[in-house]
Amino acid sequence: MIDAEGALPLEDLLNAISAQLDRAQAALALKTESTGLTFAVKELGLDLKADIGIQDAAIMVRPAAPGERDVSTLKLSFTTVTRQMLEEHAVEMQAEEPDISDAMDDLSDEEIRRLEWIGVRNLNDLDAAQSKGGAASIRKLSRLPAARLKQALDLAGQRRVQRVTRLGRDDVGRMRLAVQGRNLARGGLPMASLAGTRAEIIDEGAQGLVVAAPMTATASALTLQWPDGTTSDTPISEGAS
Repeated sequence: MIDAEGALPLEDLLNAISAQLDRAQAALALKTESTGLTFAVKELGLDLKADIGIQDAAIMVRPAAPGERDVSTLKLSFTTVTRQMLEEHAVEMQAEEPDISDAMDDLSDEEIRRLEWIGVRNLNDLDAAQSKGGAASIRKLSRLPAARLKQALDLAGQRRVQRVTRLGRDDVGRMRLAVQGRNLARGGLPMASLAGTRAEIIDEGAQGLVVAAPMTATASALTLQWPDGTTSDTPISEGAS
């Protein structure tokens, strides 16, 4: 078993290196604006002698001491990326969606990592994974106990309104409201209203709804009522005017 003293999880090592490369890149960008750019780093290779092991489902790396034997060579190679590559592989952030560890009590570090390995970082991810692969696949790949997984899936399946924000007025003067949340259309679209004045849902997406409120509506909260009778009253926050 690896000596924990001085060891880092592999992702922390890579993040530390990438953060320093980002600072170097920022310095080169500043130099470009002042004295002109004279060179660029196209690729960077590192061969790191290290003791590598696994602890709590995490790969741990400890740099080898001088003269230490029976160590591995960790080969790291960094190359440049273009703006197009960044845009193609960027992940859309979920507004105000807490990490899976905050949404569920008593998850171990190992369970959190196993969920991250299959792309589950929050309840939205878990709900998407269930719709694509099913609960059995999630349990097999994450090794979560059946009861714990059922608890997580029940939480992921609940409706949740996170925020209602003003988007500005449309061509006919109606106030458009962005409703961010989870599972807002599950079981059917809700009816929307402001202080009893009906509003129209004009767009439905994976991350929420867009509601158009009549010009006469002046309420400070949006009411949503689903076909099963559940309701939600959410204050309206200011966004675009």
